[in-house]
Amino acid sequence: MNFVKYIVFVLFCCVLSGCRKDKPDYPPASANRTVLVYLGVDNNFRKEAAEKIEILTNNWNKSIDGNLLVYADAGGKPVLVHIYHSSRRGVVADTIKTYEPENSANPATLTRVLNTVKTYRPAASYGLVVLSHGTGWLPAKMSAPIGLKSIILDTATAEPDNYMELADFAQAIPYKLDFIIFDVCFMGAVEVAYELKEKADYIVASPAEVLVPGFVYSSMMRHLFKREPDLISVSREFYEYYDNLSGKSRSANVSVIKTSALDALAQVVKEVFAEANLSYEDLNSIQNFGYGNQKIYFDLGDYLKKAAPEKQEKIEAAIDQCVLYKAYTPSYYSDGTNELHPINAFSGLAVYIPQAAYPEANIAYGDLKWSNATGSIDAIR
Repeated sequence: MNFVKYIVFVLFCCVLSGCRKDKPDYPPASANRTVLVYLGVDNNFRKEAAEKIEILTNNWNKSIDGNLLVYADAGGKPVLVHIYHSSRRGVVADTIKTYEPENSANPATLTRVLNTVKTYRPAASYGLVVLSHGTGWLPAKMSAPIGLKSIILDTATAEPDNYMELADFAQAIPYKLDFIIFDVCFMGAVEVAYELKEKADYIVASPAEVLVPGFVYSSMMRHLFKREPDLISVSREFYEYYDNLSGKSRSANVSVIKTSALDALAQVVKEVFAEANLSYEDLNSIQNFGYGNQKIYFDLGDYLKKAAPEKQEKIEAAIDQCVLYKAYTPSYYSDGTNELHPINAFSGLAVYIPQAAYPEANIAYGDLKWSNATGSIDAIR
């Protein structure tokens, strides 16, 4: 569905929801769970908005116990869409709010949308799916190393800040979530999870680049609206989709992270950093998930076990308590090189290693909760 079709689709939804004399036959709010799919795609992903809304609508059915809302900013006026089963019309996607053009990468926008969703469809629990560009915790205004986008990119906004920093993203979430699923590149870093541990019980993310079309939206909601959200099935289907492809398209790695176990992991990492002599002049020995040939994110388990091999068992146990599920193809694709890069180690969490090559990142790293909890900014000597 191209962008023109998307506009027609949105206008059609507006006609359905706002121009009828009779009121939409919304079902009563489900007490089970409300999920918001936040499509911050006012960038080169614009066509994804119409496609994802269509897929979610076509695969919804009345047996699903939950409230599904989609915020889509794909150029022009963003919309908030309610997907539900109508007793008269079957499954529909009604636009319940239309906003003036805005910056979907502004933390205030995310906060407002989440609060609107909670007021409109209150439930016992809440989940968030985010689709956009991202580079994990890296500060958006760094001059290097990669084409930085932080979390959520809005290239059409007139505002000077068209990226959302990790700390701002965390602060923008106004209530505790059951889960956050990042259909976003580079979000499977331990620094990201630790920054969000007070905001979500579970995080699903990839430490590398996520190829289009991303997660499997056709079946995702059947898993997310179970009494206990089945994040492992969501992750497994994502992995299996790409593992069944060939060539450069066979690229996916994903983890389900339990945030309540992160403090115990941080304590183990702090012990390693306090006792080990970490001096890596050649980072090629550690599994890398950077952009192209840039050494940015590394596998946490591989890094720690090489720094303190005598603590390998303790390290693995701590990581396994955090990472409930992990899967990876033999290689990962990087747009920076247009090549596949081998995966020889995968613990389920990536980590940044402070380096002289990236002084701006090192400074920003010192402000992260993970860095302060583990002393990792001072680990390299």
